Amino acid sequence: MTLPALAVTLTLMLTACAGTEIIAPTLGSLRVESSMSGTDVDRDGVIIAVDDTTQVALASTGTYTFTGLVVGSHQVRLTGITANCASSGSLQRTVTVGSDTAIATFTAVCEKVPLAPNGLIAFARGDSDHTWDLWVMNGDGTGETKLRDSPGATEFQPAWTRDGQNILFTTAVNGGFEIARINRQGTGFVTLATSAYSPSVSPDSQHIVFVKEVNAYDIWLMNIDGTNQHSLTTDAAYEDHPTWSPDGSQIVFERGYRLYVMNADGSNAHSISTADAIEDRWPTWSPDGTKILFTRRGFGQDHVFTIRPDGTGLTPLTSGLDNDDFPTWSADGSHILFSSGRGGMLSIWSMRADGSGLQRLSLGPPSPYDSYPASSR
Repeated sequence: MTLPALAVTLTLMLTACAGTEIIAPTLGSLRVESSMSGTDVDRDGVIIAVDDTTQVALASTGTYTFTGLVVGSHQVRLTGITANCASSGSLQRTVTVGSDTAIATFTAVCEKVPLAPNGLIAFARGDSDHTWDLWVMNGDGTGETKLRDSPGATEFQPAWTRDGQNILFTTAVNGGFEIARINRQGTGFVTLATSAYSPSVSPDSQHIVFVKEVNAYDIWLMNIDGTNQHSLTTDAAYEDHPTWSPDGSQIVFERGYRLYVMNADGSNAHSISTADAIEDRWPTWSPDGTKILFTRRGFGQDHVFTIRPDGTGLTPLTSGLDNDDFPTWSADGSHILFSSGRGGMLSIWSMRADGSGLQRLSLGPPSPYDSYPASSR
């Protein structure tokens, strides 16, 4: 090939290549902001989708930045918002991505969720007067409602009657303890026992087991209306927190910071705590009768355990640097409620019966102080 011909060929090749050159598209980013206010803010968070292809989970109030988006128009959609939360704008919109980061902001205001007819959680919340008040909420943590406001008195240790219509609790006033009862609306206050605390209602709703201080802190029994009070134990050791087995035949309680089980008439009291126990507290029987839930205290943090009623099968359910106290079962036994300082504030938490699925339930004011959960049927 002659030089002029070669030059022409090279020119044609370069021209062809220039015509098929692939130019990378210009890319940009998009910041999506979600902001929710009001009561009962959506605790499960929301889903942000871009062009219905890329989806991310986002906290109810949170931010996420999508990168690598082709410059131009994109569809942004928010889903998963609960029915009690109303958005101030469209949940689907078109956003233009350019050289600067584009921003899409979604805002919503959430109303209070009404209380359900059943499955409520009663708990005690610290008040500004440095006492505890009784509150209730739905099983998912929504609908937080104060039942009573009793300045100068601490009301805690709630326990539901089996029909879910009344709450027994301990009230501390004038230096002493009393067991009282109110209905689920917070009215109908009745005192049932004095120098008494830590009530638990029998499965047949006919009796209340509790702690009474006379010569010592012993386990007592009374009728559901407060009559026929009599002691079941007379041990010199400190006793506390009795609860019934689901068939009503036995009672588990603390004695000298060990777990004890006895018959419902007070006979055959025997320890089920393991030999390495330092301090076992707040026992409660599972609804199916197979396990006893409690908090084990040691030289470190308090954590939740289960043990079989015969003292075997000790199983830890929580761990970490925070104290987990006052555990109790949900009415169906599928979940465990407890009080914990996880997240920097004392709140009511939930987990599955095997210890998985940790979820904070009570949100309350900026710094709640919640404890003593109790679940109704």
